[in-house]
Amino acid sequence: MTTDFDSKYNIVDEPTPLNTDLSGHYKQSFAYYTLRERLPVTLTSIIDNLAKDKDELANEYGENAREEIKNVVGLLSKLKYQLQTDKNLEPFTENEPDKHVWNDFIEKLPDGKNTFFETCWLYAECYMYRKVSSFFEATTALKSYDYFAKQKVNALQISIDAMETIAKYTRNVEKSADMFVRLLKLNLWGNRCDLSITSGKEVKPTEDAVEIIKSLDSNLIADNTAEICECIHTNESQQCSVDFVCDNAGYELFTDFVLGEYIIDKQLATKVRFNVKSIPWFISDVTPTDFYCTLKYLSEHNSPIISELGKKWTQLVEEGKFELSPLEHFWTSPYEFYRMSEVRPDLYKKLSESRLVIFKGDLNYRKLIGDYNWDKTESFVKCLRGFQPTNICSLRTVKADLICGLRPGVAEELFKIKPDWMTTGDYGVIQFAQGTNCNCN
Repeated sequence: MTTDFDSKYNIVDEPTPLNTDLSGHYKQSFAYYTLRERLPVTLTSIIDNLAKDKDELANEYGENAREEIKNVVGLLSKLKYQLQTDKNLEPFTENEPDKHVWNDFIEKLPDGKNTFFETCWLYAECYMYRKVSSFFEATTALKSYDYFAKQKVNALQISIDAMETIAKYTRNVEKSADMFVRLLKLNLWGNRCDLSITSGKEVKPTEDAVEIIKSLDSNLIADNTAEICECIHTNESQQCSVDFVCDNAGYELFTDFVLGEYIIDKQLATKVRFNVKSIPWFISDVTPTDFYCTLKYLSEHNSPIISELGKKWTQLVEEGKFELSPLEHFWTSPYEFYRMSEVRPDLYKKLSESRLVIFKGDLNYRKLIGDYNWDKTESFVKCLRGFQPTNICSLRTVKADLICGLRPGVAEELFKIKPDWMTTGDYGVIQFAQGTNCNCN
């Protein structure tokens, strides 16, 4: 059904054609739903929380913050209006450290493909979150304020029961390919706790996380665990690193630490590096503050086994076996990863020194293969478009309508069973691509 909005902004009531960028131009797409429904709700939530917390923020950051909150709310309201009326993506005008990267990108967008609904969904969504951060960065009092922090802290605290179950299950386990695969799957399904998909509403892991590993095997629709297992167990005695390109804070970060701990303890690598976001991003993504606050929270928890884990992981950080990678603005840029070697060659080189890079979650998957309507049976390697600095593992629960690497007939069968299967997070993929420039051997 065509609405006044659709007529005014050239929206067509069709699904995204094959081999086309995902965008809000196509009404029968998750991109359209996100831009029309989810993102305005996210902006409204930030505005409402600022109004509700203004006294608390003034106490913490000084009275100056009150006036700055008013200014930020005005800018957020303007951004929401621009989003809802399909305006052009505007350049960045403050002192953002990545301003030139973004402005160069925006300037090169083709005419007619530089508005919220006409440009690629990935670009529009990343732009919105980057703009929000820039409003706070331009203030004096609120530069360091994370407007998603309360939601992330709450998500961590309500997950303690699930974390305790995992902690008990993973203590003193033997080294085996089977155990590595179980922890890989545990890490995959931890990705279901994503606040951005619910526009910030509480997501609590309620099932027994250990039982999930077994019960959700039928929901794993692409499974390259055998190749990943072979990769990680090759030349084990070598000095090498494994990288996580992280996604969500809270429960998912906890499962990242669990898998990282196993990799170190079983000498599958000598270092595990965690790549996180430089700014608050997609509501629940990990920032450096989240990384350290999580370790502190776990270390000080009244549950003995949780506290023991937190202290052990903190020690791994102090010993350099767990490492928080330096801030990298590429992770919050609009660029797909196949352009990394051109845009950030130093980062590409750094990743090539790792034995395995584990990309977590839906947004990283979108950046790996681009917001593009590939044939669902197209190979993962082809869709990476040359991005193979080293061995790559993608752990993703499916929350957006793009995918590749499926066996023939799988997608068609899923559409019969559950028409919205691509956006619910109920299904997952574990995909692997061997590196072409890997220096890890």
